[in-house]
Amino acid sequence: LFEEAKLAEVVHRIGDIGHDVKNMLTPVVLGSKILQEELDALFKQMPKASLQEADVNQERCDMVIGMLNNSARRIQDRVKEIADCMKNLSSPPVFGTCRIAAIVQVVFNDMRFLAEEKSISLRAEGLDVLPAVQADERRLYNAFYNLVNNAIPEVPTGGRITVSGHQEGDHLLLAVADTGRGMPARIRDSLFTSRAISPKPGGTGLGTKIVKDVVDAHGGTITVESQENVGTTFHIRLPLRPSASSADHQKT
Repeated sequence: LFEEAKLAEVVHRIGDIGHDVKNMLTPVVLGSKILQEELDALFKQMPKASLQEADVNQERCDMVIGMLNNSARRIQDRVKEIADCMKNLSSPPVFGTCRIAAIVQVVFNDMRFLAEEKSISLRAEGLDVLPAVQADERRLYNAFYNLVNNAIPEVPTGGRITVSGHQEGDHLLLAVADTGRGMPARIRDSLFTSRAISPKPGGTGLGTKIVKDVVDAHGGTITVESQENVGTTFHIRLPLRPSASSADHQKT
């Protein structure tokens, strides 16, 4: 009873934090909307020659503002996921038709500037030819976002992160590989267990748990290969059409 009461208190506090985060993000969303309107008006007034002379790129500005809006929305989703993980409970996945290539491209767009700071190359291989899958697009985004975001700090300048895939029967075999520092065996072997250890200072291992929960929700599997000073590769096996039991399992 004490443990249940303590967990309930933690979840309640996370709810409070989520509310505060939402309030703090409101001016970010509003400010980006106003900035978009101002830039649109400015670009309409400026002659094309002036834009070229000032090296102002409207497409780049639109991309940054879009990234801010998308990130603000997804922060709210992430806070809810953290609360779900604390309760060891996830809301049922919402399956729909989606394409892995499009999901990964959005992740790359959101990670672009972070990767550029370290001259890290983000690559997609073989994803465009993959068939559409029945999946929860938001959750798959979160899974790939976590894997790419976790990889960037581990990859030295000039390295690369590659998301690749191919079809095998009624499954997709996907891989997220980096040319980073790799993981010691004790960290690698604990990743998908309750004893997960994060190599990052102050890390909790929660990001990996979120990825595992997403894959489980789709009736898939995930494994990891890692060699120190060589890199890490996560292998994900996803069914093209998750069985009904995958969703039913999440509702329990």
